[in-house]
Amino acid sequence: MDTMRLAVVLVTICAAGFSAAQNAITLPDDGTTRTNLGDDSILEYGYTTSEGSTMLFEVWKKMPSSGIANKANNGSFNIFAAWRGRAEPVGEASLKLFSVTKDDAGQYQLSTTFSDGTSDSKERTLIVQFAPEDTTVTATPGLIAKENDAQVVLTCQAGGIPAPTYTWTGPNLPSDAAQDPNTGTLTITNIQRGAAGQYTCTADNGTPQLPGDDPNALTNSVNLQVQYGPSSATITRDPADTVVQWSTVTLSCAVDTANPPATYTWSRVNGSLPTNTDEDKVAGTLRLKSVQPDAVGTYQCSASNGIGDPVMAMHVIDQVEEATKPPPTTTTKPVTTEKVVPPQAQEGSADGAVIAGVVAVLVFVILVAAFMLGRYLARHKGDYKTNEEKGDGEDADTALQNGDPNHPAVKKNKEWFI
Repeated sequence: MDTMRLAVVLVTICAAGFSAAQNAITLPDDGTTRTNLGDDSILEYGYTTSEGSTMLFEVWKKMPSSGIANKANNGSFNIFAAWRGRAEPVGEASLKLFSVTKDDAGQYQLSTTFSDGTSDSKERTLIVQFAPEDTTVTATPGLIAKENDAQVVLTCQAGGIPAPTYTWTGPNLPSDAAQDPNTGTLTITNIQRGAAGQYTCTADNGTPQLPGDDPNALTNSVNLQVQYGPSSATITRDPADTVVQWSTVTLSCAVDTANPPATYTWSRVNGSLPTNTDEDKVAGTLRLKSVQPDAVGTYQCSASNGIGDPVMAMHVIDQVEEATKPPPTTTTKPVTTEKVVPPQAQEGSADGAVIAGVVAVLVFVILVAAFMLGRYLARHKGDYKTNEEKGDGEDADTALQNGDPNHPAVKKNKEWFI
């Protein structure tokens, strides 16, 4: 029996020794690496080898098929073109990635063939963490509620790794509203008008934003409206004292508050409204014009905005004091003095201006023509040779016929014109 126990012990020890001597890739943790967006990341791998064994060939790749680097016979580390400048070896078998992006997230595999012909592969998962972004809010059933509705649920959602948690704030946040930081819901029950206002959701996952990121991406705000009907109405009268015949009386109806605003309807108890009246359903006024004794009665105002029951108010005109009908009002317009130019005079003035212009042009043309003619005559003025002073005759023609053809030269006089 002792011999058999000893044999079992020896077999166990040998098996353990054989197992320890196996060639394998090891992971120092659960195989998950978490790195914030933009930081460097180290994907850690290690080895256990049997005595005398070495790494014959190693390949790193991003699954499923993006090769990163390889190494043969413990030689140099060869980085593939697509990853140059983005990765480098660290330690025995680890890999460093620079400034990781969201696209870098995924599984990375190291595959190794050992010198004794055995091989192994292990995978690591890279999780790229980033701050919340694209925060949105939805409301069920909506952002417009009515007073005394059962509930409104606001739900906040945002991107980000790890999953964000959510916090709700607001100046009118009811103390009994229920928040769930994991699902991002805010539940407001038994809706009251005091719950109306702005509600802001903030998402947080512990990961800082990168420089230049929009801080508003972490939050989102909505406005909750609560509609409610009027609770009471009142009527005032102008003038407030005695109602006098032929005068104008205005009844004004108003409610304490309502959302949306109320509209108003006027009636007279046990009768119709006087014929000469103006009713404004928005302002809530009723104008009684040229009041007569038949205006005596009880007037009722009904105010409603479609939420809850209408509210009523009444006003009594118990007497109309008789008065003489006032004379019609005449309006005297101020007298203004205005110089009016008769149309004929205006037309005559225009015609006279045209005629004066034509005369001026004609005078100018005549003066120019006279000037040019004078210059022409002046240039052609002087003395001429004649035979009449040598010939005899009763007139110039006869003298010219009898004259000496060898008449001496006549002295020419010169005239200068400036």
